[in-house]
Formats: sequence, C-alpha cells, structure tokens
Amino acid sequence: MTVPDDMTLVIPLRAKDGMALSDFYEYWLNAHVTMPARFPGISSIWLHVVSFDRQAWPRLAGVSHRPDPAEEFHGVPEATFPTMADLALFQASSRLQMEDGSNFLGEMIAYCSLGPNSATIVDKLDAAPDGHDGLLRHLLFLRRRPDVVVGEVRAFVTGTLVPAWARAPEVLKLRRHLFEPVEITLDHPGVVMSKPLDRQYQAAIEVVVADEDALASFAASPAWTGTADAVTAHCEAVHVARVERCITTKYRGAITPAGVRGVAVADVIRRVGAKSQLAPEVPALFQPVASA
Repeated sequence: MTVPDDMTLVIPLRAKDGMALSDFYEYWLNAHVTMPARFPGISSIWLHVVSFDRQAWPRLAGVSHRPDPAEEFHGVPEATFPTMADLALFQASSRLQMEDGSNFLGEMIAYCSLGPNSATIVDKLDAAPDGHDGLLRHLLFLRRRPDVVVGEVRAFVTGTLVPAWARAPEVLKLRRHLFEPVEITLDHPGVVMSKPLDRQYQAAIEVVVADEDALASFAASPAWTGTADAVTAHCEAVHVARVERCITTKYRGAITPAGVRGVAVADVIRRVGAKSQLAPEVPALFQPVASA
C-alpha cells in the first residue's frame, strides 16, 4: 500500500493559562499570524476563530457536545503540506515560530490527516475566505465510543455520514478529515502537545450553511434525522465549535494581506477599500513572499 505524501494538519489551540482571551486573539491574529505563512513548505493556511458558547449545532442525547472546560480550545488553524519533504522543510525553517508559540499557547494538539483522508466534498464558496462572509460555520470533532474501533468510525464518516450530509441542499461547504493518533509534529517549547488516546479525536467535519434558518432546515431533513442514531452509536463525543471567523493567510503558496500584515490591518484595508494596498508589490515591502 502506497503511503500518501501530502498532509493536512488540523490544530486546536488553547490559550495560555491566565491569558485573557482578548489578548490571545490579538496576539494570534496580529503578531504570530505573520510568521507561519512566510516559511517555505507550507501551502495553505486557514485560521478558525471558534466558540463553544455560541454553537448552534443540533445536539444528540447521550453524545457529549462540548469538551470539559479544561479541554476547550479557542482557535483552530488548518495547514496543508504538498509533500512530506515540504513538511520537513517547514519544520527546519520555522524555529522562531515554534518559540513564539510559548508566548500565547497553553495547548496545541496537531491532528494529522494523510492524503485523501482530508477531502472537500461540497464547496460552493470562496476557497480563501477573509473572515467577512457572515455564514454559519461549525467544526465538529468526533471521538469514537470505546467499543467502536477506529476503522469503523472512518468507514462510517466516509461511507455514510458525509455522503448523506453532502446531499442536503442547505450545505454550502462540507470538508472532512480522518486523523492519525497524535504525534508531536510541530514542537513548541513549554506548550502541551499531546493527549491520552482516549481523549483524542478520530475525525473532524467542517460544515457551512447560510444561517440559522438553513441549519434548522438541515436538522429537520433526512440528512440529519436519518444519520442521528448512527452518529450516537459510533461517537461518544461530537464536540462542536462555532467558527466566528475563517481567515485565510496563505492559499496555494500565495500569502494573503492577513498573512503579510496581520488580520487587523487586513480588515482596515478591506473596510476603507484601499485597493492600492493589495498591489503585488506591497508584500515585498514587508517580506519577500515565500514559495509554497
């Protein structure tokens, strides 16, 4: 069997103990954010600002819908690497980024999804959002029941659950990941980077609909009602994080304004319509654009 050469990392982040969430987001999105996209090897980066308090996803009896408070996370980057050699290049080049993580992170769990285990099934949206589309986004993290083996969960997600949800007209984007057991892939000194196997997730699904009315329509449809019992049978937890913003900092090797200047500056540029700031010559004034 050929081992896939490309990799996607889905990385739940928890703020450093004692750090105000406002400071966490300010630092992550406006200081740290300008670092990862500049290093070679990494192809695309999406940042998800998340909240468990504002989740709107329908709940299932007997299935945990959010982590314990000590395990909740506050942001989820997704990063893609075209080859394992690209991952190694990124790791070798990004020491400063790794050290910077200790300034604002208490925990960072890097879930690895290999090759086709990450797949976008439905996408009617801009592939590189800037965080202003106003859509209703959720990230669902699935943990299997102890008596369900990993292979059964994977087969259920790919063969039953995702195809059923993909048929729902309300779904604007559907992307899924199947995770390997956690290994420390990106080393941030002083940051918790592992969990016991029984606390790890085996899959994640990104679901985007237009608004709460569309979500209610989805929840009343066979796509949801016809799979709810099977989800309960397979999963002890479906931890649902509402995505407040999804921000692209690099897409297929090209760094976005948010990746070059930080999210706050990119927001100002968008708000005032400063098209001159989007000229390709501008990023070179701050940092030469790294290759994918």
